[in-house]
Amino acid sequence: MVQKEKEVQGKYTFNFKWILFVPIMALLGVVPLIVRLVKTDIPAEYILYITGNNIDFFAQYKAQAIVALVIVMGVILFLTWKKEDIKRDKVSYLYYGMSALFIVMTLLSGLLSSYREVTTWGLPNHAEGMVILICYIIMMLYTYYCVKEKRDYKFILIPLGFLVICLTVIGYFQYVGKDLFMTEWGSKLIIPEHYAEDRGMLKGLYKDKNIYGTLFHYNYMGSFAAMMVPLFITLTCFMKGYKSKIVYGILSLCSLFLLFGSTSRAGLIGVACSVLVFVVVFGRGCLKYWKGILIVAAIGVVSIVGLNSATNGSIFSRIPTLVADIKGMFQPTQENVDYKANLPLQGIEQADGKLTLNMQGQALTLSMTEEGPRFEDETGTQVVYIYMDLGQGAKYFTQEPKFEDWIFHVKQLEGKNYLVLAYQNTKVLTLGMSEQGIELVDDYTYEPKAFVEPPAIGFKGKERMGSARGYIWSRSLPLLKETLLIGFGPDAYAFAFPQDDVLGKWAAYDTPNIVVDKPHNLYLQIALNQGVVALVAFLVLVGTYVVQAVRLYGFKTGYSKVEILGGAVLLAIVGYLGAGIFNDSVVPVAPIFWILLGVGMATNFMVAKEQKSGRAKVAHATIHMKTKKHM
Repeated sequence: MVQKEKEVQGKYTFNFKWILFVPIMALLGVVPLIVRLVKTDIPAEYILYITGNNIDFFAQYKAQAIVALVIVMGVILFLTWKKEDIKRDKVSYLYYGMSALFIVMTLLSGLLSSYREVTTWGLPNHAEGMVILICYIIMMLYTYYCVKEKRDYKFILIPLGFLVICLTVIGYFQYVGKDLFMTEWGSKLIIPEHYAEDRGMLKGLYKDKNIYGTLFHYNYMGSFAAMMVPLFITLTCFMKGYKSKIVYGILSLCSLFLLFGSTSRAGLIGVACSVLVFVVVFGRGCLKYWKGILIVAAIGVVSIVGLNSATNGSIFSRIPTLVADIKGMFQPTQENVDYKANLPLQGIEQADGKLTLNMQGQALTLSMTEEGPRFEDETGTQVVYIYMDLGQGAKYFTQEPKFEDWIFHVKQLEGKNYLVLAYQNTKVLTLGMSEQGIELVDDYTYEPKAFVEPPAIGFKGKERMGSARGYIWSRSLPLLKETLLIGFGPDAYAFAFPQDDVLGKWAAYDTPNIVVDKPHNLYLQIALNQGVVALVAFLVLVGTYVVQAVRLYGFKTGYSKVEILGGAVLLAIVGYLGAGIFNDSVVPVAPIFWILLGVGMATNFMVAKEQKSGRAKVAHATIHMKTKKHM
């Protein structure tokens, strides 16, 4: 890739400009493909998780690679820095200011958090602490500095094309139920030799026909595809030359396969958002390029419909649920709807050492006696619970028909006895037993706690919407009043969420003890972890870029090559932001977004400069013509 430039004197000098793009290319084309097992000890402050080793394949090594490559960026900048290459205009200063504000609020939220180790490096399997978040901003600004001309785009498109092809190959085998990571050589590739004993226990993450590639979850594949589909389809439609159209066309089909193969509804929403912006930006230009667009659309439709037919309809399998969720969101909710109405457990009361479980039309009260726990129904009549210990764990059970589904397992920990309540073999909650009586305790710390139903905003009766996103958002929105300035800390969302909401989780997830560790919304994630001020900084940053890009590329009948590239990147950014309504920021995908944002910002700068220069030339020519007339 080293190019020779011939000087006037006949000597040759080497152009090492490509070195600037080495870390960018690695972040785009290599880091997302890293899959490697690492086991980490869980610190005591991770109170939501069982103590022991945490197993991670998809985040920790990627995060380490990101930090290393950002350091490389710093070294390269130190060696090649040119003051005159800094982009300077009103929009650039706004970018710099919002980036600085985002970093400051991230640091304050992380350093002032009660979970410093979490906020610094992130939760297990997340690894998106304040160090990584700051790295995102650095890589965006670094890319903004490096991209100066349209030829620089090859350093962006080549690694992205490579990544799409690799994920397509990996995704194909996952789709047909032959995940390469589950093969003998695949397990050796992702599991180090010192963990060789774990290779035999490796199992597939998801069922067949769910493509996650190397991005951990099919929803994150959806966020990735929401960027790649509009990016490469736009290039296919508008770039000149059959070779370019064939290459970009193949990448477009691969991206579409990843989108539909992931079954991610968030990805579909992201692409839908980019389509709307496409109509605005390229609507008039479509008349000029209608043949290419028609051919691309026809090939895309035939390919997707054909693939859907070949897979017995699995490609479009989640579209009906997406449509149902969208319709349900706008339908009115009955005022008296109660999410607890169909739950076996309606509420809990604690008083005077007694604990009462209010069920559907009945109640079970527990108290302590010298012989052990006593059980009474709503009338005060004793319910006979039989104690049984067969060596595999003691338990209390009853043959009383109305309570036979409620079993109390005995658990001993540090000399204390606890009752773990289960309904039809589903763990519900933990009760502590002492001379003072029976009380509700935390499932992880075993500290006494009160039964509280947390405040909720919106989504009443729609808690199950979007795979329980309605429930998560309704319980997350009230937390915003605590993070107007400073957030709970990067990746600290899990500690702020009301994890004790047993009934809410039971209604939304069909299980009462799941740990909610992310809000499934990029914007809530920033607002709660880093604060509303940080969210405002982010929105101003991306909003300024999007508005400027629409003004530069929109409503035109013809486009230069750099304008086509800029428009394609704009649609990729919009796709990610659209998917962010339902997805979070994650280490496997976020670096691609931030680098593309830097590319888009740099392209806007170039196009704005060219358009301003063009207007100046036209104005000069007009003045010159008028002067000649007067002469």
